[in-house]
Amino acid sequence: MTTTAIKDLPRPQIVAHAVPRPRKAWLDWVTTVDHKKIGIMYGVSAFVFFIVGGLEALLIRTQLAQPDGTLLNAEQYNQIFTMHGITMIFLFVMPMSAAFFNYLIPLMIGARDVAFPRLNAYSYWVFLLGGLFLYSSFFLGGAPNCGWFCYAPN
Repeated sequence: MTTTAIKDLPRPQIVAHAVPRPRKAWLDWVTTVDHKKIGIMYGVSAFVFFIVGGLEALLIRTQLAQPDGTLLNAEQYNQIFTMHGITMIFLFVMPMSAAFFNYLIPLMIGARDVAFPRLNAYSYWVFLLGGLFLYSSFFLGGAPNCGWFCYAPN
């Protein structure tokens, strides 16, 4: 019986993962499924929408600072008022909570990632593109202008 040394045996060439190549930093952020990066993107985007909503509030307050303000007409005022409400609730408060949830919850429970990381990334991009689409209405004929009175009647 002959014995062979371990170094003489043929080694199988199994490649589990390709060798990572350096990627551009912006491409890494755009294509990420890392919950921490998605949480940061939610937070930064929500903060930008917060600034825009603050500017809308400034326009509203400037219009109301004196009687018969002439900064905005009635239709523009309704558009700014409606977009301010939509921005602060749907484009700031809810995404900012998603930012904290995405970043902190997996770390707090000891998970490596969220349950569906690609769906998590997709939800961020839907949020961002939806907000940009909503704000494109200012340039495409007028923003929503129904104020806070669009509720169904009782």
